[in-house]
Amino acid sequence: MAFFPCAHASHAQWQQALSQVVAQLRAQMAMQSGQAWPALGLMYLTTPYAKHAADILAAVAKELPEVSHWSGMAAPAILGGDMRYAGEQGALAVMLPLLGTADFRQFSGLQPIARVEVEGFEVHSVLVHGDGRMPELEELLLELASHTASGEMMGGFGSDRRCGIQLAWSRKLPVAHDTGLLSGGLSGVAFSDQVHTLSRVVQGCKPIAPPMEITEARDHVILGLNGRPALDVLMQTLDVQLEVDAQAAISRVRNTLLALSLDTYTPHGSSIDVRSRVRPIVGLDPLRRGIVLDETVDKGMHVAFCERSSAAAWSELRRACAEIQEELAPDIPWPQAGVPAPARMVRGAIYVRSHLRGGTAATNEADAELQLIRHALGPIPLVGFVTAGEISGREVHGMSGQLTVFTQALV
Repeated sequence: MAFFPCAHASHAQWQQALSQVVAQLRAQMAMQSGQAWPALGLMYLTTPYAKHAADILAAVAKELPEVSHWSGMAAPAILGGDMRYAGEQGALAVMLPLLGTADFRQFSGLQPIARVEVEGFEVHSVLVHGDGRMPELEELLLELASHTASGEMMGGFGSDRRCGIQLAWSRKLPVAHDTGLLSGGLSGVAFSDQVHTLSRVVQGCKPIAPPMEITEARDHVILGLNGRPALDVLMQTLDVQLEVDAQAAISRVRNTLLALSLDTYTPHGSSIDVRSRVRPIVGLDPLRRGIVLDETVDKGMHVAFCERSSAAAWSELRRACAEIQEELAPDIPWPQAGVPAPARMVRGAIYVRSHLRGGTAATNEADAELQLIRHALGPIPLVGFVTAGEISGREVHGMSGQLTVFTQALV
């Protein structure tokens, strides 16, 4: 069983970084005797390389002609192995999922998923790269999810001009679009049901009050919680008084987040429910005694006040890795020590996380979260990127991390 070839490098000159990556990928493929070159490549660039994206795509297609499709995007920081790359020097990370052309289809505005279905390909799960500046983003994601058999989606999007650049190149592209670069909309890779993945979302927040039902709302404003004015409930929870000490109250509010859910839920120990979306409080409405969010809310939704917590972040990530390990192992014990025998192995992983989570330094550095993942799951190939929003299932998160592993049965 072969791991996905994976390489990453940083250099002031993109040509040097790409040369290092190509050399690593060729060496890894040479070690896998009898393994055919994959048809798909995933590539992520830091923003200093974004202006060279067309040249990088052309060069990698020339250096690795066996890889017929490339997908990815530019991001303010990218992840590779144990490293987080950011800053002005520029970096790129590449993974080659060992898949044939029957296992996936690319999609974009030029090749929508609906057209993919017409070709006789059933979409099971989707890796999405998007532009977060689109006002209709959630509607596009819901439409995309409706074309998948499982509703499973993973990925993220950027929030500015350079981070909105997406890579969607294939040797079948018409000449008019042969750069393979896109901006706006969604692009990515649709996988068949022969591509097995496991995904977990980690929020990194702890609740500071029990979940409550939204009993009155209008547009972006929560007006009532459990039948009481929402602002009054917030002030009581934070133990501050807006009319008495506005500065202290606003300071506490700025450090408070809301976990929104369509259903009622019970917090998992010191962590919030993974089904919820964590959103910031963007304003207060003293006249209507309301709490203002950055998205529309509806009566009947549930909400929990919470705050960022490094302890909760570590706990959730450890639990996510443990759950993945459990799903990989059946109930058949090994002959020794009674340890369960793994039925599947991880071949590669993608980790997408919010720019509000983890390191923020504009330098290349070892990343603690990646080290934890690879310690728990083994030295697996791993790439990823830092986003302005994370896509999981049919939801868009804003402060989370999403770990997706590609697995294959052991024979």
